[in-house]
Amino acid sequence: MKADLKTKNKKNESDLLYRRSWDDFLESLKNFFGKKLNIFSFSLVMLLIFIAIFAPLLSPHQFDQVNPLNALAPPSLEHFMGTDTTGRDIFSRVLHGTTTSLSLALTTIIFGLVTGVTLGAISGYFVGIVDEIIMRIVDVFMSIPGVILALAMVAILGPSPIYLVLALSIRRIIQFARVTRGVVLSIKELDYISACHALGMSHIRIVFLHILPNCIGPIIVLSTVLIGNVILMESTLSFLGLGIQEPTPSWGTMIAKGNEFLTFAPWVSVSPGIFLFLTMIAFNLLGDGVRDHLDPKDKVST
Repeated sequence: MKADLKTKNKKNESDLLYRRSWDDFLESLKNFFGKKLNIFSFSLVMLLIFIAIFAPLLSPHQFDQVNPLNALAPPSLEHFMGTDTTGRDIFSRVLHGTTTSLSLALTTIIFGLVTGVTLGAISGYFVGIVDEIIMRIVDVFMSIPGVILALAMVAILGPSPIYLVLALSIRRIIQFARVTRGVVLSIKELDYISACHALGMSHIRIVFLHILPNCIGPIIVLSTVLIGNVILMESTLSFLGLGIQEPTPSWGTMIAKGNEFLTFAPWVSVSPGIFLFLTMIAFNLLGDGVRDHLDPKDKVST
């Protein structure tokens, strides 16, 4: 009888804890979407993701379909944003450029996050000589401007998508490592970590089960902020001819190709430029909203 009563009490406590967690989650969402800017930025990001996923279905033409007889045609019902120098539909290329930019940015952020968080956790937890070595390497790369570092790496390795992700990831690895190290240094001094040591838990278990889960907030904030930064960097490299290569659509490449026609065919550069601008606005506003919501006192340096 007592055993049944204990089991029932545990079930009731579990249900109560679940309800509280769910209520807290709903309240958190309500607070986040209580601001109009957060609703706007989130909706715009969701629209961009939808375009990136369904670009082949949304495009009225093949993005690489060439028609020299219809080169530099102005916007019309057939070509919403006009055509480029080879008669390709700009609207279709801009839509596929969304896929290119978001997929490359996501790959870069994931690679940078996994590598940077691991290095930051090791550096902050073990300190000593390990921390010194990792942080000195980080300081060296931090002293080099991000654009120059990416330009140098792509120029040496070549304009391949894989090398482009690697070049863009270096700076992100450094940023994730610095943020993670700072959070780990503060968490490892808490009493519950001392209790974990007293219980004989392994270092790996303490780091991955008890420290890193408490670093999720700052990591999510930094990830959201950096996505827009990566997209802008990729467009910059493509604009300079060191990023995504033709015929793969890229906003930076499209803007560069239309530079010489700005006076009489501005749509070639303006159309991808508008998409790039809206994407930057969306992710920057969303990053600010997430940052203020998760930790209003902290300002993440990018």
